[in-house]
Amino acid sequence: MKKAIILMGILLIPILFIVLNNKAGGKVSKDNIIFRDRLSDYGLFKGKIADLVPNDQGISYELASALFTDYAEKKRVIFLPKGKKIVASDNGLPNFPDGTIIAKTFFYPKRGTSQESKSILLETRLLINESGQWNAATYQWNSTQDEAFLLADSAAVPVLFLDDKSVKRQTNYIIPSRTDCIACHRQGDHILPIGPKIRNLNRVVLRDRDTIQQLEYLKARGIIDIPPLRLGSLPSYDDLNQSTAHRARAYLEVNCAHCHNPMGTAYMTMLDLRFESPINETGIWLKQAKIIGRMSVLGEMHMPQKGTTLLHEEGITLIKVYLQSLK
Repeated sequence: MKKAIILMGILLIPILFIVLNNKAGGKVSKDNIIFRDRLSDYGLFKGKIADLVPNDQGISYELASALFTDYAEKKRVIFLPKGKKIVASDNGLPNFPDGTIIAKTFFYPKRGTSQESKSILLETRLLINESGQWNAATYQWNSTQDEAFLLADSAAVPVLFLDDKSVKRQTNYIIPSRTDCIACHRQGDHILPIGPKIRNLNRVVLRDRDTIQQLEYLKARGIIDIPPLRLGSLPSYDDLNQSTAHRARAYLEVNCAHCHNPMGTAYMTMLDLRFESPINETGIWLKQAKIIGRMSVLGEMHMPQKGTTLLHEEGITLIKVYLQSLK
């Protein structure tokens, strides 16, 4: 009897933790800006807009572990107001100044071709910080690849492409609506960026034909202020030199934790999939079958619900191996 009570207590820990810490109520505020009709209206990129060369206020960045979106690649740029900096206080999401624009462009490279166009641009998502509030919108690239237009609703784009292993794939790529964006970016009653947490920016990048720690590079460029602290790092889930557990938790962090946390839209599932959450507070042990089951099917039951129409085979394999190791 005593053992049963102890076991029940252990099983209830993640449920109590998430319920007691839930702050996901309330409504998200309406946009406090008016989005422009065309991406070019912002003047974010120099020269030919499809080349995605940032203007003088833009800085490209990369993530240690990135969201899977139907094998699409991404170009990420932060545009800061002149003289302003990003300020970090810990290993999580830093503070961005008013006027910050985060642009993420999704595309498929044209592999094994000498065509002038090097990629197929699909969409550019903007997050704009105005008066302390983030606003989200998506822009769809036209067929001539010389402009992207503001979307009022989601859109489906038929694509045929080769992935990074030269496997031919075909799908109806889904560009999200504002409502779809909010579903993932919502934390409580706020919209927040997901990827550029300090631990996810703490990686080596190639700049000026040399390798350098990205945070050091951003600091040297006057882009970010980081106080003296022990910097954490999110492993790349593709890095086979990392442990399976760390890779799997990184995968769940970037693909699932934006909804599955006490302040996310899926708090009621009793899963907290943030990388920093102790395993006994995540609910993973209790939900193993459901996690892998919903990752492995398409349709209404598929997870993640937004942004994917194809199964991520490598991700599914990684999570399967990880969950098997917990038994």
